[in-house]
Amino acid sequence: MKNLKKAAKRIRKAIDNKENIVLYSDSDLDGVVSLIILKEAIEKKGGISIQYTSNRKKWGYGISREAVLFMQKEAPALLISMDCGISNFEGADVAKELGFELMIIDHHKPLSKMPDASLIVDPMQKGDKSKFKRLANAGIVYKLAEEMLGERFIEKKRRFLELASIATIADMVPKEEDNKRILDEGLPYLENPSIPSLRKLKKESKEKFMGDVVSLLNITKPKKDVNDAYLFLLEEKEEKIIKKINQLKKEKEKRKEKLAKEEEKILKKVNEDDIIVFEKGDFPSDFAGSLASKIIRKTKKPVFLYVIENEMASGSVRMVPEHDAVEAMNYCRKILYSFGGHKEAAGFMVEKKNIEKFKEKLIEYFTNKSNNTKK
Repeated sequence: MKNLKKAAKRIRKAIDNKENIVLYSDSDLDGVVSLIILKEAIEKKGGISIQYTSNRKKWGYGISREAVLFMQKEAPALLISMDCGISNFEGADVAKELGFELMIIDHHKPLSKMPDASLIVDPMQKGDKSKFKRLANAGIVYKLAEEMLGERFIEKKRRFLELASIATIADMVPKEEDNKRILDEGLPYLENPSIPSLRKLKKESKEKFMGDVVSLLNITKPKKDVNDAYLFLLEEKEEKIIKKINQLKKEKEKRKEKLAKEEEKILKKVNEDDIIVFEKGDFPSDFAGSLASKIIRKTKKPVFLYVIENEMASGSVRMVPEHDAVEAMNYCRKILYSFGGHKEAAGFMVEKKNIEKFKEKLIEYFTNKSNNTKK
């Protein structure tokens, strides 16, 4: 994988030189697991790091300008972003101005240019000769940890496999090639997890353990610098784990009821001849992805759902197989504040005043694509 060895060497150098190391990840389960694996690999090498998970509500998508400004007190430092960053050009520029050296570890599809980072590890980038391109981000960080630790990786292998397995399932990447190898090794360990929080959740969940891991830990909320999922996976005290599991289950039931109501409202607005579903919602921003997934299954149309907070709209995209979510938003890039993701699923932020322009541009894109297909 392009730059994987260089990234491992650079992190080892930072540890040896006692440089500040700042780790920043997306807030979903794939990002959180990536953060934990790299944090613990650095500790295994005798280093320390400062951790942050993204707060999309406050900072937008990925390693944004606002996120970098929030972390500026840590500069100068080696700033490593995970599961985000490949489309954050402004954030990368601000990081450089503030004295960060930015390393991006991502698995999302790059745009026509690359952000200004010292190193980029992304199997989707030009020049990468990896046979398999569809690893979860945690799978990439798992390989990076193995490269960093060498023979000592064996001491962390089981724990990292358990973590990488839940991230691989949560991010819905193909269960093939490298992903299959991670799951084939990791899932047997999850029959009796070594990680205390997962072990307790396994006992509570009985047959639906993996479903609970994904549904409960993908809805956790920010807690200052990191989120609940990060804290839950690292928690070792049984009473705190039990308390958090009960809280998460209550939140899940409330969320399920709210999602059902929102789904019904949105579906009533969709017309058969609409080329896309483009709707504003009255729900917490972290509902958008789950709701978009439900809507696309019913409509079979590209789905763009968003909420507005403080003059900014943030949303989630789910895409039908014949189209590419990142390509569609790249067509609208001059209107958007930020965006990024995969072919099938992505996210965006756009100023409230530009919402209608964004919708018009999307309709133009999909209409052109449809006409070209018919020719």
